[in-house]
Amino acid sequence: MTEAMEPNVPKEQPMAGSPAEATPSVSQAQQPPVPKASPAAPAEGGAAKPATPKAAGASAEGGAAKPAAPKPTAAAAKPAPAAAPKAAPKEKEVEAVPEPPKGITRREFLNYVWGASMALFLLQFGGITFLFAMPRFRAGEFGGLITVAASEVPQVNAAPVANNIGKFWLVHTDAGINAIYRVCTHLGCLYFWSEAAGIFACPCHGSQFKLDGAYIAGPAPRDLDRFTFQVLDANGNVLAASTDGKPVPLPPGADRVVVNTGQKILGKSIF
Repeated sequence: MTEAMEPNVPKEQPMAGSPAEATPSVSQAQQPPVPKASPAAPAEGGAAKPATPKAAGASAEGGAAKPAAPKPTAAAAKPAPAAAPKAAPKEKEVEAVPEPPKGITRREFLNYVWGASMALFLLQFGGITFLFAMPRFRAGEFGGLITVAASEVPQVNAAPVANNIGKFWLVHTDAGINAIYRVCTHLGCLYFWSEAAGIFACPCHGSQFKLDGAYIAGPAPRDLDRFTFQVLDANGNVLAASTDGKPVPLPPGADRVVVNTGQKILGKSIF
C-alpha cells in the first residue's frame, strides 16, 4: 500500500561505492521480515525437518505471506509394526545309537561257574543215589530170577508147591501153570493153602482165593498177584512164557521154569 501512494519520481542511481549503496531501497525496507520457521518438537523416533524458505516467506512482488502448512512430524507417523519374532530353529533329531553289549563282569562269571558246578554235582549225586537205591538181585534171591525144575511142578489140580525163597506158590490147573505171590492183597499177610477146603485162606481177616488165585470172599480188594515166568528146555530155549499174569500150559520137553520175582503183575480188581 505504501508503494502505491508514492509518486513516480525517477531515482538517481547511486554511484558505485557511495553511501547510498548501503542504504536499502524503500520497497526493500518496507518488506516484512521473513519469519523463521520454528523448529518442530523432536519426535519420539527422530528430529523434525525445518520448513523451507519458499513455504515460509512472501512473494518478491509484495502481498501477505502465507503461513507454511505444517508437515506431519515423525511423531504423527504410524508406528511401524513390530517385527515378528523369528522361530527358534528346530533341533535336529538325534538318532538313537544302540549301546554296545556289556561284557560279563567278574561276579557274573563266578556265579555262572558256581551254578554249573552245583548242577554237575547234583547230577552226579542223583545218579549215584539212583544206582545205589535201585534194587539189584542175584539169581536165586527174592527180587531176582528163581529157577524151578520141571520135575517139581505139581500135577494138574494138585496141591500147590511153595517156594520160600521166591515167596510164591507154583500151581498147575487145567489152564496151565502159574507163579502166585504168597502175600495177601488185603493187608499183606502171608496166607496158606487149606488142603481140606482146597483154597487159599488168609488167617488175618479171612480172605479166600481159588487155586488159580481168583477171589472168593473176604475183604481183599482183588485177586492174588502173580509173577512173570518162562518155560525153558534143556538148551535154554524159551518154550512158553507168561508176561501178563495168565497161566500157560506146560509144553512137552520142558526142563525148567524160571520165575522173575522182580516183575509182579497185580491181580484183577473185584470192584
